[in-house]
Amino acid sequence: MSRTATFGRLGTALCLVLYAVLGVTFVTTAPVADPTSTTYLADVAAAGSAAVVSAYAFLGAQLALTIGVIGLAGTLRGRAPVLAYTAAALLIVGAFAHAAHSGVSLAVIGMASAPPAAGAGATDAVAAAQAGPLIGISLLGVAGLVFGTILLAATMFRARLGAWWIGVALLLWVVAEFALSGLGTWAVLTSGGLLLAAFGGLAALVLRSDLGLWMPAGKAGAAEPTPIAVPAPAG
Repeated sequence: MSRTATFGRLGTALCLVLYAVLGVTFVTTAPVADPTSTTYLADVAAAGSAAVVSAYAFLGAQLALTIGVIGLAGTLRGRAPVLAYTAAALLIVGAFAHAAHSGVSLAVIGMASAPPAAGAGATDAVAAAQAGPLIGISLLGVAGLVFGTILLAATMFRARLGAWWIGVALLLWVVAEFALSGLGTWAVLTSGGLLLAAFGGLAALVLRSDLGLWMPAGKAGAAEPTPIAVPAPAG
């Protein structure tokens, strides 16, 4: 039983780190292309393999986030159960919506690799989809991610595990990612650094958690984790 618990704890920590790494990879490799532009497919094609890496990184990040927050909510259930599970639910909804949207990104890459004649009208079709059926999915993805992250930050404050700085980093990431990302490279780098710091801290929190939390009810030796002090990043 302890091996299963150790695997669950380690797997959760790895997924939390993987989400941050894949998220940063997605942003740094994404092609600079406007879906409403007549040169959209040409711009995606010009990005080459970077566009493919970006699309798959985005898709993989959603799976990593889903697995990671499920385990994280279980870790925090003894301190802030309502906040922890609500945050996890919202983040999973956001990940689901983003995963659906990533299918469009992969289809666009396929269109961009086709001969120009075969892609005639494809740009208009993508723009119509972005402005029509995909609006709801996009809004659901953003809402789930933003509100889920804010509630996760609140969970960290409420849990009082000595890792309050993680909550601060999560809130600052929301601001940098959704309010400042269009201001330049510095905002993108700041967002990436905050994401890595916050989810790296969450992974450390999971690794330091009581192994009893990862065992079925009745098998655990402890009902509640002891406070965990995760050192704030230097600098």
